[in-house]
Amino acid sequence: MKINLDTTQNNHNKVAVYTRNTSMTQPYEYHIHRDVQTVIAKCERAGLEVNRVYREPSSLITGKERSELKKMLIDASEGHFGSVVVSDVFTLSPDGEELLEIERELARYDVELFSLKEYFDTSTEEGLREFKCMCKLLNTKHLRLAAMQGVPLSLVARWLIEDENKKGGERDAELSEAKNRPA
Repeated sequence: MKINLDTTQNNHNKVAVYTRNTSMTQPYEYHIHRDVQTVIAKCERAGLEVNRVYREPSSLITGKERSELKKMLIDASEGHFGSVVVSDVFTLSPDGEELLEIERELARYDVELFSLKEYFDTSTEEGLREFKCMCKLLNTKHLRLAAMQGVPLSLVARWLIEDENKKGGERDAELSEAKNRPA
């Protein structure tokens, strides 16, 4: 799909809000209404104009059947907004692969993705690495552990990346040490 650059530039400060009912125990629409009101209030305080709201009525709807998500992606491709804001990444998708796919599609349209509960910045290499790690975590036991402790998934992702970096540094030191040893 072709993006209208004039519309995109004019809508840079306009945001879309996406939410869906993610809890089976809450009354129908309760979670959605609360999420929308919270996200809109925070966006307005930041000086952003919310011009689109997409509400998916049930968490039982799968990716291919999510008409509001499809509508949002079409509107993104047409340049109606510059950002999508969700209350948390689980609202957009509980599946890491699908979440990564959605983020990539939004990025193709020059639309940024933001979460109120999870901080990530996919405009940098390190931020994209962290986001990809978060997506992998969505499909693992780390998600349940983080949720039980109230720890943001983005923080768990940063810890894992730091741990990987540290281990890489330790391995480099070991290799360097072995290389300098006399035979």
